[in-house]
Amino acid sequence: MATAPGEDPVASAWARVAIVAEVELAEVVADLLWQAGAAGVEEQDVDGGTRLIGGFEQRTDAAGACVTAERMGLVAEVLEVDDDGLDAWRAWAAPERAGRFWVTPPWVDAPSTGPGEEVLWIDPGRTFGSGSHPTTRLVLALLDELVAPGASVLDVGCGSGVLAVGAARCGAGSVVATDIDPGAPAATVANAERNGVAGSITATDRPLADLAADGRTYDVVLGNLLAPVIVELGAALVACTAPDGVLVVSGLLEDRWEATMPALAPLVPVAVVADDGWVAVRLTRGGGR
Repeated sequence: MATAPGEDPVASAWARVAIVAEVELAEVVADLLWQAGAAGVEEQDVDGGTRLIGGFEQRTDAAGACVTAERMGLVAEVLEVDDDGLDAWRAWAAPERAGRFWVTPPWVDAPSTGPGEEVLWIDPGRTFGSGSHPTTRLVLALLDELVAPGASVLDVGCGSGVLAVGAARCGAGSVVATDIDPGAPAATVANAERNGVAGSITATDRPLADLAADGRTYDVVLGNLLAPVIVELGAALVACTAPDGVLVVSGLLEDRWEATMPALAPLVPVAVVADDGWVAVRLTRGGGR
C-alpha cells in the first residue's frame, strides 16, 4: 500500500493482533480491539478458549492494542500481513440477515428471499460497515418499526452507509449520513446509488458537533459507535434528536451498556435488544415509543 509523503512506511504498514482468552472474556477482548482502532475483528475457537484477531492499518494502533491487552493480563501477538488487510475478507463474504434485509455484497449471488424480505446491496469499499457485525445487524433490524414514511434520519458514524441506505429503503424521506472517515461519504453514496435511494441520502464528513450546531433535529438518530464515542458525543446526539424522536445507540457490550446511559440524559432507554454479547438501546424523552 502506498504511503503519503512524509509518512513512515513502517508505522503505516498493516498488522494483525492476535489475543487468546477464555471464552467469557471474548466480548471484552473484541471491544478492546475495536476501541484500539481495528478495521475488523475475527473470532476463532481454539482449545480452551477463543482467539481474536484484529486487523490494524496503523502499526502504532496495533502496538497500542498489545499494551492494553498486557495491562489486562492477556498475551497479545503481532502477526504480519502480506496485503493491506482490507480486501482479503471478500473471498469469504456472504449475505447476512438483519430484520427484513439480507445484507449482500454485490459480488456474490443474491440469497433466496421469503415474504417481506429484501436484499440490501452493500460494498463497504475501504470503510467500516459490511453489515456483518452484530451491532450493525441489531440497528438495521429495528429500522422497519422506527422509520415512518417520510421520516428524517441521521446516521452518525455511517461508514459504508448500510444503516442510512436501510433507513431510506424503509421509507425515510431524508437521511443525513455522517462519518469523520473521509472515505465514508463516497462509499455511502455508491451504496445509495446501488440500492436506488441516492435521492434520499446526503453523505458528509462534517463532525456531529457541527451538525448539532445547525439546530436541525431528526425523527430518528442512529449511533452505531463504541461506548467511549457515545459518551463523547452524547450531548450532540441528544441535541439532534427531535422532541418526539428516537435515538438508537449500539456498539455496547451487553453487560456494560447501562454505564453509557447517563451521557444521553434526559433521554431514557425504553428497549434493549441483544445479539452475540452486544446490544442496541432505543431511547426517547419521557419513555415514549
